[in-house]
Amino acid sequence: MKLSNILLLIAVLAVAAAVYFVTRPDEESPPVVEPRERLWEFNMNELKHISIELPELEMSESFVKHEDRQWYFDNESGVQVDPDRWGGGVPFILSGPYMERQIAEDATEEQLENFGLIPPKIRLTLTKEDEEIIRVELGNAVPGGSAYYLRLADSNDVYTIDYSWHNVVENLVLVPPYLLEEEE
Repeated sequence: MKLSNILLLIAVLAVAAAVYFVTRPDEESPPVVEPRERLWEFNMNELKHISIELPELEMSESFVKHEDRQWYFDNESGVQVDPDRWGGGVPFILSGPYMERQIAEDATEEQLENFGLIPPKIRLTLTKEDEEIIRVELGNAVPGGSAYYLRLADSNDVYTIDYSWHNVVENLVLVPPYLLEEEE
């Protein structure tokens, strides 16, 4: 090929590349992810008492932190919880759950009934060392079951919370973390 043909070909390619880069659609930038808000938040070491009620099943459990900083059942047995099942995880998730989204602001009584919050399916009471009490009510699952309705007991604002958070709280009553004695 002649040098003039090669230069012409390079010029055509350069113009085509310039046209492509100028006229191509902008690449979509990744969506901005809004940070999720916590419904409440405190240091997990401040938690001293947990009470969970399942009114429909007439079941409940309570747990208390003793001076040795270990957690025990707050009932007649008073035994220590299974540290493998309890770990630091239970106080941690209870000290500041993330809401999925707000569903209703100042929901009506009819809405609260529809969300399963009147009466609630679960009542959770958290007591901190400074005696501050956080009361939470959980209701029905959302359609599809990926989250549950929740409200703070002194508010009619309704939120959704991930199903896994709900399941941990519920299972503390349904499958209490008793320390299983090893068989010899």
